[in-house]
Formats: sequence, structure tokens, C-alpha cells
Amino acid sequence: MKKTALVVLLICMLVTFTACGKKDVQTVDVPESVEDSAIGKEAEVVADKVETPEETIVESQEEIQEEIIAEETPEKPQILSLKQAYSSRYEWQDSVLLLRSEHSNVTMWEGAEKYPEIDRVLSEIAGMQARSTDDEADNILSFIKEMGILDADMENFETQVSTSDARVRRADSVVFSLLTDSYSDYGFIDDFRGMWGSNYDVQTGKELVLSDVILDMEAIPEIVLKELNSHIWAGDLYSETIVEEYFENTPMDGIRWSLDYNGVTFYFGADELSDMAIGGMSATVSFAEYPELFNEKYMNVPKAYMVQLPLDYSFFTDLDGDGTLEELNCTGFYDDAESVYTDFGIYTDTDGYYHYEELFADDFHPYYVKTEDDNHYIYLFCEQNEGENPHMMLVAYNVYGGIITRVGEMQVAPAYVPSNMYVLPLDPNNMWLDNYDSPNQEPGYYMVGAEGLPVKK
Repeated sequence: MKKTALVVLLICMLVTFTACGKKDVQTVDVPESVEDSAIGKEAEVVADKVETPEETIVESQEEIQEEIIAEETPEKPQILSLKQAYSSRYEWQDSVLLLRSEHSNVTMWEGAEKYPEIDRVLSEIAGMQARSTDDEADNILSFIKEMGILDADMENFETQVSTSDARVRRADSVVFSLLTDSYSDYGFIDDFRGMWGSNYDVQTGKELVLSDVILDMEAIPEIVLKELNSHIWAGDLYSETIVEEYFENTPMDGIRWSLDYNGVTFYFGADELSDMAIGGMSATVSFAEYPELFNEKYMNVPKAYMVQLPLDYSFFTDLDGDGTLEELNCTGFYDDAESVYTDFGIYTDTDGYYHYEELFADDFHPYYVKTEDDNHYIYLFCEQNEGENPHMMLVAYNVYGGIITRVGEMQVAPAYVPSNMYVLPLDPNNMWLDNYDSPNQEPGYYMVGAEGLPVKK
């Protein structure tokens, strides 16, 4: 008991000295009779472990700073697991194809219980789209019958075409953004192609409006004009103020946009800003260049991701790490007579670099791929034959710095999920792919390898 009391007394003395700010107090003088005892040795050990006030303050400050940084740095969002379903409707009269209607939709594949709100939203969208496309097909058939078009010379009849292809622009635990690529050709009017964005908060299921994302819309027209002139458009717009007039005169819910991993992209029709025969235009206002314009919540993005790209439409991203955007455009050349793609091209505006090669496929499905180590690729999945489970081939291209090189090819494709659905490869570290080179064509998880091609995990 006496020994214990003495140790406690000594510790109290040390604490008192330290609290009084005596910076030179690091050891304790113990009476000689105590030094030789076990109590004295215990006291010396305690004294040796006592930190000076300066050391304590520095360590405390470092710990606090680490805690602040941890609190201020949000956790990187997780990529959603999604599947895409394709459906089609063909109407014939004898040997004449009257109508070709095709559309696709996107729903959750895994993780619905983790993200119930966006799961509900995507299911509702898929249902509404199916009903809408069926109604449209019925209306087209009724119209051509009422107009007596079918009573005319059927040899000159032009097939009525209506398609809509859902392309995932962003899919993580913060934002889901879907770009619908719509095309129609009714013969009696000019064909039309348009892009329509739908953007949602994943946690709440709320459809986002521009004011949720952009803090200062007044700054947008000038930036969009700058981006248009910097990339795809070098000719004459209708006027110097046409972009400003567009944003002034278009209702907020009429502006077409997507919330991407690197910013907000705006989409314009072929005749909204200029008389363009090649189709519409787009411009991306990037997070990196204009961080002050955006809600910080939506600027938190994964380090690695994949984006479905529409053919013949510009996509903007930073390919060389200089903080500014480069244009990336994938082009397919279609032979109407043979009903097949014969060539594929990739364009970047980095020194006007263009890659072109002969490549046959029933359809092209390009993806932009960004890896955690900031490499950039195009993954082109090529349908090699038609059917419910078409055989596909992957052709990979390295596009880092805007210089395009062909990496190689593999007999892999997005994994098929009956019926007529595919698991979308959206995470470069976790791609669920079918391997057509394997004996049983069993699917498995793949990641982007060091050479750019997928490697099995």
C-alpha cells in the first residue's frame, strides 16, 4: 500500500510540473532510499515517458488536422451495377417492311436493395418508355393507313423508322445520368436525331434540375459559346448572340443536358444554333475549369469509370491531364445496301488526330474508359452476327493524349442475361463479361490490364 501511494504521489508531482509549463522537467529526482527500490525504478520509467508540452501540442495538432482532412474529404462514390434491355417491333405487309421500332432501357442488375430509390425510378422509366414506343408505333401505322400510303406503289415505300437508345452517361452512388439517343425517319418528313438527358440523385431518386447542379446560370452562355468555338464548330452561327438567346428563350425544363463525371454537357439540335447538315452540337462545362459554378456534392466522382458513347457525336474529356477538355468522336460507316458497318473511325481535336480502319460489324457499341492511373481507352464492342445472343468482339484503343493507337482485340462482350439483356461494363475494375474464347463461354469479372485489354480477376 505504501509503495503504491508513493508511486501515485510521484505521478501527481510530474503532472503538476508539466501543467505549470516547466519545459525543462523531464526527469524526477527520487530520494536515494527510493531509487534503489522497485518503486524508484517504476518512477523513473514513468518520468521517461512524460512528454514535454511542446511535443504534446504538436502531436495533438497533427491528429486534429488529420481528422479535419478525413472529414472534409468525402468518400469516393461507388459505380452502380446496371443491365440494359433491348426490344424491337417490326410490322410487315407481304414482303414490305412497314415499320422498324427499336428501343433500349436501363435498370439495376445488382445492389437494388442498397439503392432502392434509383431502382424504383429506373423501373418506372423502363415501363413508361415501353408504353410510349408501342403507342408511337401504333400511331405511325394508323397514319400511313389513313393517308392511303399503303394503297400506293409499295415498291417505293420507305420503311418508317423510330429508335431510341439509352446510353449511361454517369452511374455512381451520387448521380445517375441517362442520355437517350433518339432517331426517326418517316419518309415524308426529314429524318431527325436528338439527344435527351435525364439526371437523378441516386440516394433520393429526385430528378435533378439545372439549378440543383449549377449555381450561376448567367455565366453558362458565354462558356458554352467558348467551348463550341474551341472544338467542333469553326463556322458561322446564326448570330453572335444566338447561344445567349437560346438560354434566354428556352424554358429551364426544355434545355437538354447531362450530368457527367467531368461536368455538365449541353445538347443542341442541328438547326438550333446553326444550319448544320451533319447533326447536332454539344458543349461541356467542366468541373476542373469552373469549380465555382457547381454544387460540390455532384463534383465528387469515382477515379475510374466507363461511359457509353453515341456514334457520330462528340464527347469531351481531359485526355492529356492539362486541365482542359479534348474532343473525342467515334464514327461508324454503314452500308445500307448490305445492312452492315464496314469501317470505324476515332477523331480527337488534339492536332486533328484521326484513326480509321476497315471493320465489319452488325453494330458498334463504343465505351470511353478512364482508369485509376489516368489512362484513357476506347472499348469498342462489335456485334458479329444477329440474334438474341449475338457474338461480339472487343477492339481496344489507347487514346491517351489524343494520340490513338490500337491496343488489340479479344472475343469478349458484355455478359448476356436472358432475355435480351446485357450487364453494362461501367467499372474498369469490375466488368462482368462473356468470354467467347472459353469453352463454355462462362462470364467472369475482368479489369483493365496494364496493356489496356481486359484481364480476368
